[in-house]
Amino acid sequence: MTTSSVLQKACKFGSKPDASTFPELLTVVTWLRIIIGAIYGVSLGIRNENRGLVGATLGLNVIAFAPMLYFNGYLMAYVDSYKNLRFVGVVNGLALMLLIWITFFTYAHSEEEMSMQKVLSDAMISSSEAAESSAEGATVGTDEF
Repeated sequence: MTTSSVLQKACKFGSKPDASTFPELLTVVTWLRIIIGAIYGVSLGIRNENRGLVGATLGLNVIAFAPMLYFNGYLMAYVDSYKNLRFVGVVNGLALMLLIWITFFTYAHSEEEMSMQKVLSDAMISSSEAAESSAEGATVGTDEF
């Protein structure tokens, strides 16, 4: 099938597709969830959202349930004829949402990231120096038996 014919089927109101008449619906729903995840991730990143559990939970709900309204309410699809239509692409959309959100958030907080990097590197250096000095102290001694 061509892309335009798939899009025509995906946009036809009340078409009542099933697995035999529109097998590409799984792909359409997956891409819809990926697009929703990307848009929501950009939204979280631009709004400088830092409440991780709230943002991730709301994102999961939007990614999982908005397409269900599409294929249940708009297309009126026979969901039982498809194997995984209800949750296909949820993980993909959620992963992309988190990736974009983290990227935007990290880019907006580069100064804090640099200061954290300095603190962590100083801690690593001091702990390695302490380990080296304790190892040297353990090897220093007399050769008496």
